[in-house]
Amino acid sequence: MTINFREEVLKRKDQLILDLQKLIQINSELTTFDPNRKGAPFGEGTKEALDLMLAIGERDGFSTVNLEGYAGHIEMGNQKDFVGIIGHLDVVPAGNDWTYPPYGAEIHDGKMYGRGTEDDKGPTIAAYYAMKILKELNVPLSKRVKLILGNDEETAWRCVRHYFSVYPESPVSGFIPDADFPLIYAEKGISRIFVDGKNDVADIIEIHGGFRDNMVPDYASALLEPTQDYLGLFKAYLKKNQYEGSAEIKDRKVFLKVVGKSAHGSTPQFGENAIDRMMQFFLEIGLRGQMLAAYENLLLNDYLGTKLGVAYTDQEMGELTNNVGVLNCKDGHYQIHLNLRYPNHVDFDEVVNTLKVKFRTYQAEVLVDKHQLLLYKDPNSALVKTLMDVYKKHTNDHDAKPINIGGGTFARAMPNCVAFGPHFLDKPTFIHQKNEFIGIEDLLLATIIYTEALYELAK
Repeated sequence: MTINFREEVLKRKDQLILDLQKLIQINSELTTFDPNRKGAPFGEGTKEALDLMLAIGERDGFSTVNLEGYAGHIEMGNQKDFVGIIGHLDVVPAGNDWTYPPYGAEIHDGKMYGRGTEDDKGPTIAAYYAMKILKELNVPLSKRVKLILGNDEETAWRCVRHYFSVYPESPVSGFIPDADFPLIYAEKGISRIFVDGKNDVADIIEIHGGFRDNMVPDYASALLEPTQDYLGLFKAYLKKNQYEGSAEIKDRKVFLKVVGKSAHGSTPQFGENAIDRMMQFFLEIGLRGQMLAAYENLLLNDYLGTKLGVAYTDQEMGELTNNVGVLNCKDGHYQIHLNLRYPNHVDFDEVVNTLKVKFRTYQAEVLVDKHQLLLYKDPNSALVKTLMDVYKKHTNDHDAKPINIGGGTFARAMPNCVAFGPHFLDKPTFIHQKNEFIGIEDLLLATIIYTEALYELAK
């Protein structure tokens, strides 16, 4: 069967964009997790996004399932063997200072702006339209196709754990539209690590920085006792370093705020950590204590784990990275959330033991809250070759080779899958940052690639 995949996608361009805009306009940040909240365990926004996506599937004649708001799927065919895709509809917090509304889905200069446009609502819609096109063309397929929709990818993956407890079947092949082109064959191990200790700095009442461990924090604030001229000192610090921020008196206390630059937790080198900036200020003006000493000697301005004694570089997968994503200090206690990602040949248990020893020196405890083992697929497998061939055909990037990343995708959640697009490496990306966008032409090209890839896997 001969199909002009580009032509078929472009025929549906306007409807695809409209469907994506409706999805982006839903704020699907996790609020709280409550398994007793019927149909909305992660909040009303994620419920609304899942309901809309399933309604789109029903509109187009697909079979759909909603698993109590945790996850769902859109499916076509009834064969035993199936090709699997997983997208997610939850998003990280929008953060601050967007040029366009983070949930406006506005299009400017050929780009749609909004939280989730590239991570991961845009790619999920692209994968859905690949299914829709094959269905509308009545293409004969030998395998069932199932698009699974998760609602908790950015936090704890409770969505897919619940989904696969109900539907434990594995696909014969598949892809995850939530990473980079040309294709991801390996992903670093990922952990969320908590550091807990006592705040022993008398003048510091509170410190708050960051939204999630997997984001470089773009803000940090502090509340201090006014025992010295903190207002003047902080304003001078901001001016000296050309940092954006503010200092004021609130209820007879000193309130400070400094701005950084967000980035994905897998690439902390592309961000500017606001927590580092706030802690650096405290150290420069001479404040002392175990909390500040621990931060200075183990974390400050070091995303490679050198101060922690766990730095490592793998020739194939690159460097171990450590992002200080969150700091909350209140009522005499502080907790830091680290996002530590490691390549092949790293003993994670040994890393954790090293951290425990290092922080114990400063009377702080270390707890692993979450850990995902690294993923490695054979870059010469039939699945990788099939998807790479489709990518090369539609991009003319004939020298392209599969790559590895520090990010983590749902490829870890479902066997026989790899991460595949949507981001093209020669284009900027703003996922987990303000002003996230997806280029309309890139969205359409990704849809073209997904449509032929799905055809090749399922025919």
